[in-house]
Amino acid sequence: MLCFLLTLFLIGTVSFTGCSFFPAARAVPPASAQSGEKTWKRDPGISYSVPPGVSILMYHMIGNIKNNAAVMTADNFRWQMQYLKDNGYHPVTMQELYDYVTKGAPLPDKPVCITFDDGYEDNYTVVYPIMKEYNFPWTIFVITGQVGTANRVTWDQLRDMKASHMVTIGNHTVSHPKMHELSQEEKQQEITRSQAALKQELGLDNPWFCYPYGDYDEQIESMLKAAGIQMAVTTDAGRVRVGSYPFELKRVWIGNEVNKARFIERLNKDNYSIIS
Repeated sequence: MLCFLLTLFLIGTVSFTGCSFFPAARAVPPASAQSGEKTWKRDPGISYSVPPGVSILMYHMIGNIKNNAAVMTADNFRWQMQYLKDNGYHPVTMQELYDYVTKGAPLPDKPVCITFDDGYEDNYTVVYPIMKEYNFPWTIFVITGQVGTANRVTWDQLRDMKASHMVTIGNHTVSHPKMHELSQEEKQQEITRSQAALKQELGLDNPWFCYPYGDYDEQIESMLKAAGIQMAVTTDAGRVRVGSYPFELKRVWIGNEVNKARFIERLNKDNYSIIS
């Protein structure tokens, strides 16, 4: 009888703390995941596992600018989100991705991470409503010195997105320079002034960074660490996995030339075809 009661106590304790005696491949999911400063909750029926790899999708602008493959039409973006929904994919937050990369934490089955660079106004007027419709968490890396300028999000729009608990907001420097061309002091200012703006305007102690033009080196990485950054994404092509270096995470570029077959390939393959 004593053993039986002890067993019940242990099971209850494990369930409450989010731990598990089961193998990591089918670990019990956490009750919530960090999204910005708040939590992102999922249907408790979703199963979790430790996947062999995760695609971090890299988007920029949504619009109808011709001859610019990086500018995706709203229709193309919508069908991609619909494909994720229809086929059981689960977008994850930066915090979940960090825990997966650094600790081997389980993710919801068929995970994908959705990121937008620069902070264009359409991220609020087009992307945000679509993501609310699909109930997908996502990340926007903001050039803080351009917030509120022509065709860029405003601080009020960023506050609204942050308050939704759906959008993680990260550092993309103050002015989006080619970092290797800057002096040491200028590099430092690009990082720390952007961190300060995110703190002042949004109350964020931000741990996420996106390298402008994918330009980075060991000195920049050291500065990021000193500024409280825990993870940074590049423009290098590829997927990430447990043990990937958190300051050099590869991403999967998505633009108008990525058709359905290429989109599916980029969700699942490390050696996907590169579009020139």
